[in-house]
Amino acid sequence: MKEPPPLRKDVCMNKKKPTYSDISRITGVSMATISRIINNSGSVKPETRQKVMGVMKSLGIDTSELSIIPRESNLIIFNVPSFDNPFYSTIIHGAKASAKRNSFTLLINEENIQDRNVDEFTALLKKSKATGLITTNQLAPHILEKLDRTVPVVQCCECIRDLDIPFVTINDVATAHMAMEHIIALGRKKIAFINGPIRYKYAQDRLKGYIQALEYAGIQKDQDMIIQLSEINFDMAVSAAIQILNSPKRPDAFFTSSDVYAAAVIKAAKRLGIQVPRDVVVVGFDNVEISSMCNPSITTVNQPRYQLGFLSCEILVKRINNDPTIVGSMYLETELIIRESSSISLNYQES
Repeated sequence: MKEPPPLRKDVCMNKKKPTYSDISRITGVSMATISRIINNSGSVKPETRQKVMGVMKSLGIDTSELSIIPRESNLIIFNVPSFDNPFYSTIIHGAKASAKRNSFTLLINEENIQDRNVDEFTALLKKSKATGLITTNQLAPHILEKLDRTVPVVQCCECIRDLDIPFVTINDVATAHMAMEHIIALGRKKIAFINGPIRYKYAQDRLKGYIQALEYAGIQKDQDMIIQLSEINFDMAVSAAIQILNSPKRPDAFFTSSDVYAAAVIKAAKRLGIQVPRDVVVVGFDNVEISSMCNPSITTVNQPRYQLGFLSCEILVKRINNDPTIVGSMYLETELIIRESSSISLNYQES
């Protein structure tokens, strides 16, 4: 094995304690891998470990307690922001199937990870001897990087694309545009949009797709037609839909970023004696169970939720095992499922 490169004078003469950045610059090894070596978390190639430890010794760092420690558990943490959103259930099933296939155990964690509790969450990872983390949360870049320095991380659905942390997601902009094209093709022009918390990538991108489709069709965007909700909440969405349906600018269609919102629009329309889809077309997103159980059933975007969870876990296992065949980030395909809420018969077409 090649000897580590000679230390630069500015590093040798620096009296401050060497940092991860110093070690990374000298070895050419990522800070996430260096962290796993120092914390004995995750798998690292023996030659990489030896190279890093050699440089650490030359920097005067005591490496006597950094001997190779075998993995103490096969625990993977799957983090979701809320159990209330039915969207996550099938994703979790997919991740569980992959974990079982690879002899890992999946533990579900419900928590919004922020600056105020990230230290508590990293302590949980260490205390539970977790070997990896899948997160569906919207996280700040510095928090995501901190977690990845503790254990290998894979982003699922929500992601920060310009970080060197793999993700599995869909193209929300293009998919929202596709759903809007369907509504516009039905002759609808006063299209309201009910969106989820704007801090999430999916909400930002689906809003972009909505606006993009309006622009392409030559329809003027009306800010009053965009309803931004703070959470995925059925009752809140019903109230919002009733309010806009009672307004002078009553829409003739709704596109929603969640099937929960779409179901709420249908309930609001029924309360007001408005017929779906004759008077108002409704299109949802996610294809969760409620979309087929509603009356009328909801036209929606099908996300491959099982595959999102399964592939996220497959990539994570490869990261944990330092598998050289690891696949990079992935965008999965979606499809529009047309059901009763947008199936307008010839008798319903307006002249």
